[in-house]
Amino acid sequence: MTMSDVWPQLRPLCRKLALLGWASSAAGMAAGLAVAIASGTRLSPMMSTLQLVAGLCMAVSVASFVTAAALQPRARVREGAKPGSVAPRGRDLQLDYAGEFPATVQAFLLGSLALLAGAVAFACAGLVLQSGPSVQSVAFCQVFLLGAAASGFTFMLFSKVTPRHMDR
Repeated sequence: MTMSDVWPQLRPLCRKLALLGWASSAAGMAAGLAVAIASGTRLSPMMSTLQLVAGLCMAVSVASFVTAAALQPRARVREGAKPGSVAPRGRDLQLDYAGEFPATVQAFLLGSLALLAGAVAFACAGLVLQSGPSVQSVAFCQVFLLGAAASGFTFMLFSKVTPRHMDR
């Protein structure tokens, strides 16, 4: 199953919120990278503004993904149904937690964990410095945290609509 198969299953509002989240993440990552690469030992007023933009983009990104994931209903599977068959909503339906997600959806979770590890690495590197965290280490943490948030919430959003593989 590819992402193009999953995209139409998301509600229109959830798709718009996801697009807002991805756009905010991209803007925040660009602003964070600009601060990390272009700033010196002290932040100029422009770089301070870019760092604020990166922080605000992170808030917008997280808020939009959380809202989209909360509004998107879970895919439901009929009792005794074939793997991958999705039933209409009703009382006799239950969630299938026995299978695994397709590789395209799992890749978002793995990407999120890798980016989170990068954020932790930059945070630890900043803490070991005698002068404390530098502007660059803080900005790189923001960049990695934005990527981790976008990837993690994308996994959460798509995992709600993607039927899991069943090994039965």
